[in-house]
Amino acid sequence: MGLTGLSNSLLSQADAGYRFVAGCLTVAGREVATAAELELHGITNVTTVAACGECRKDGDCFAPLTTAVSDCKCQCAAGGHGDVCVPAPVPAGPPPPPSTPPPLPPPVGECISDMVYPEVAQSVGGGLSWLCYRNVTFSGGGMSLTVLVGVMTGDVANVTFDGCTWRDGAVLLLLGNAYAAVGSLNVVVTGNTFYDALLSPEGVFPPRTNITISGNRF
Repeated sequence: MGLTGLSNSLLSQADAGYRFVAGCLTVAGREVATAAELELHGITNVTTVAACGECRKDGDCFAPLTTAVSDCKCQCAAGGHGDVCVPAPVPAGPPPPPSTPPPLPPPVGECISDMVYPEVAQSVGGGLSWLCYRNVTFSGGGMSLTVLVGVMTGDVANVTFDGCTWRDGAVLLLLGNAYAAVGSLNVVVTGNTFYDALLSPEGVFPPRTNITISGNRF
């Protein structure tokens, strides 16, 4: 079994006047509520024992830069930052991942259809000969769908966007490549609606490419 307690080295170099706050600890299902009880379990040199549910300036906040604790929230003095009043700003973490991952490419002959697409920057087409989106809504400034023609394959490659809605900064980029390993390429963008959104064919498309852009609203 493991041991309960702290190694001697943790406090051996502490200066006089240090503070060690402990509390709301449970051992064998029983709350340890006093310094004497903590010592019985190897937790020594405690200066303050905090009760469960109690918020304290010296236990829940960086005390030197905290003026008070109200409703378990640290109130910072000048120079205190963040929820616990630390002496330097806490850097923001990375953006959270999308709550819903984008769907997998559809099987040949089928379409991704009748859905709101997650707001992601995504490149599609690698190793595929078929892409089809029907009645899909793409929206948001972070929504960018890039069709990489250069990595599509097959004797005949087909890319279809039928009846989709693009809005609020969404981008559809058709990125051509003259050296794409396809026999022929058919791109159809029909019946789409673009509200404050962008349709952008770019690059050089391979020989035997047919691009149909019709019946769209911009």
